[in-house]
Amino acid sequence: MKRVLLALAGTAALVSSVSAFAGPDWTVIERARAYAHQQQVQQVQLQHELQEARKASGSDNKAG
Repeated sequence: MKRVLLALAGTAALVSSVSAFAGPDWTVIERARAYAHQQQVQQVQLQHELQEARKASGSDNKAG
């Protein structure tokens, strides 16, 4: 009986750790990279639009 329980516990431990042996999920990693790149592009576009708006209004962060 003790052998059976130990065998079942060992099998359960092995099965639950299979994902650790599978390696990284490249699909998720690539999606995260694409999302980060998209956010960076949007940030640059917003900064550019803000600079253009400042130039058009004549403020351009000049005091006085």
